[in-house]
Amino acid sequence: MRNGWKAAILVFGIAMIIVSGAGGGGMRPASRKVPEGWKFTVPRGDAETGKAVFMMMECYACHKIQSSDLKLPLPSGTDGPDLTGYSTLPREYLADSIIRAHRVVAAPGYVVRKGKAGMGKYNHFMTIQELIDLTAFLKEKS
Repeated sequence: MRNGWKAAILVFGIAMIIVSGAGGGGMRPASRKVPEGWKFTVPRGDAETGKAVFMMMECYACHKIQSSDLKLPLPSGTDGPDLTGYSTLPREYLADSIIRAHRVVAAPGYVVRKGKAGMGKYNHFMTIQELIDLTAFLKEKS
């Protein structure tokens, strides 16, 4: 029983040190600043895996895309903009287009309805890696 109390006191002491900021005496941490020159970039990802994400999420139901190695089960849709040629756009724009609806879409002739694009929000259904890979697919294959 005596060792149990010693272990409990030791755990309590460690917890107090962690909570108090490792014994920092309540000092505030230095203010944080974004390093100069830092910029968010979307990692390159894997285009083949992104193709599988495109198919799994059924992006083709709303978007046309011309890709020689893509076998679509249905004709491409017309609700969303044609993604052919999107490979010329920055990865960050492509990822941002998937994450949130844009007011301006990079597809000539596509009409934005009600002030923003009508694409659903995939944030709750897509992992970050799937987003990265889908972006890689659009960047390399469209």
